[in-house]
Amino acid sequence: MADTRCARRCYPERASTYREEGRKIRILVALEDDYRAYQDVIAVGIRILRPRTDVETADLKALDEKVKGFQPQVVICSRPEFVDSGGWDTWVELSVDPTLPTKVSAGGRCYERTNPTLEELLGVLDEIEQLT
Repeated sequence: MADTRCARRCYPERASTYREEGRKIRILVALEDDYRAYQDVIAVGIRILRPRTDVETADLKALDEKVKGFQPQVVICSRPEFVDSGGWDTWVELSVDPTLPTKVSAGGRCYERTNPTLEELLGVLDEIEQLT
């Protein structure tokens, strides 16, 4: 069953310009302070395994400001997607509880994964890169 938050749009017209202009895909990773080490491992793993990305991390308290300033195409966050985005392409609501699903809204599709691995998160990034 699709979550109503997933009914929002993808921005293919904007995303298609990234490859043409040689821009990197921007990814923002933001988790609760108690999971900062996990946040950092995700960010470093993405930087190493997907060098064509620009990855930043953010404190949840500064998430709104960071999204507006960094303008990521992908947000990996422990919070649900919020409306005042500025238009990202993908939101991953990463559950910090391994028994609860992680919700992914990407490319106009919504789906869930339980306790996704870094490899599965990279698959989401690969999917977005295909759209660009």
